Amino acid sequence: MIKLNGAAQREFKFASDVTTAMQYFGVLSQVIEYLPHIDLVETYGPNEVRVRYSTLELGAYTINIITDLQCQIDEETLSIVIRPLKGKDPVKSEASLNSTIGYGYFTSAAFLSKCEEGTLIDFRLKMMANLPRPRGLRMMPGRVVNRIAGSLSQGRVNEIMDGFMANAIGAFPAWMADQEPAGL
Repeated sequence: MIKLNGAAQREFKFASDVTTAMQYFGVLSQVIEYLPHIDLVETYGPNEVRVRYSTLELGAYTINIITDLQCQIDEETLSIVIRPLKGKDPVKSEASLNSTIGYGYFTSAAFLSKCEEGTLIDFRLKMMANLPRPRGLRMMPGRVVNRIAGSLSQGRVNEIMDGFMANAIGAFPAWMADQEPAGL
């Protein structure tokens, strides 16, 4: 098995009031679009989805992690929490010569507060998975594979975090324009 594990936390300022930021970040299918390496696979219902994390590592190994998620919004605590959705069938773990796929664990939380520039967002992200080792890596000692996998997965979580912030901030003006009533 390959153990993937990564976590990150960042704070960023978002140029809107807290209520608008809650609306913007409170739609899970929209938030997924801003996350690099993560694609929407299926929508089960409002704020319930299946997603796929997919990357090519070391120029040769395709890593796919599938997970089911739900988004919970708490307007009282100004928090948006994405956590595993229970009751869905996990995908079967499989590995080939140069790829692996399996079911994983993903959580994120955003805690919003008012600041001078609009909204301050404390964003946290965590990803974990135990995947079957591609056959091309079976000759390497497990400790070495897991050390490399841990480093790569932490780097990818940082990429997801930084890409999310940039993508969400960049897409906000178009989203705001779509919220305006037609003809105004």
